[in-house]
Amino acid sequence: MAEKEYFIDDNVIISDKVKNMTHEERLAEIARLEKIAKAEKEKILQQKKL
Repeated sequence: MAEKEYFIDDNVIISDKVKNMTHEERLAEIARLEKIAKAEKEKILQQKKL
């Protein structure tokens, strides 16, 4: 049987909004998104415990 080759398409399009951010703005946005992700993860884990 022939094996299929899988690959990940890692082409990413960075929006102009992100390109125009300063380094500090990018870091602040990353921190904001990580905070949201952490809260969502905790919410999911709490639901699994029930």
